[in-house]
Amino acid sequence: MMTKKQKTWLWISLAMFALPEILFFTIISSIINYSGKDFLTLISPFVDSRFFINNPVYFFVFSIIEWIGILGLAIVSIKLNKKLLSIMLIIIILWMSLVLFLGYVSSNISPIL
Repeated sequence: MMTKKQKTWLWISLAMFALPEILFFTIISSIINYSGKDFLTLISPFVDSRFFINNPVYFFVFSIIEWIGILGLAIVSIKLNKKLLSIMLIIIILWMSLVLFLGYVSSNISPIL
């Protein structure tokens, strides 16, 4: 059984993943963008299709928020001994880390020191 604290963190982590994904289709659009397919086929109801291409900083901000949300879901699922869910979430974390790295390397964003 989940405690109230675990339920709260589960909902916070789920919201951190779901809100950017619902608004901007971040994971789906980044996979399509880096696979070489046409990015213009996906249209979000809230932003235009070239939003992340024109503003790469927003892509990284939303992707990092999603990465933290999935990490939180993975930690909760590990604590609840949900092995299959934990493995799937860790694979998604690794995939998002690769997408973030490739996006950072291919963009013209320089780190602020």
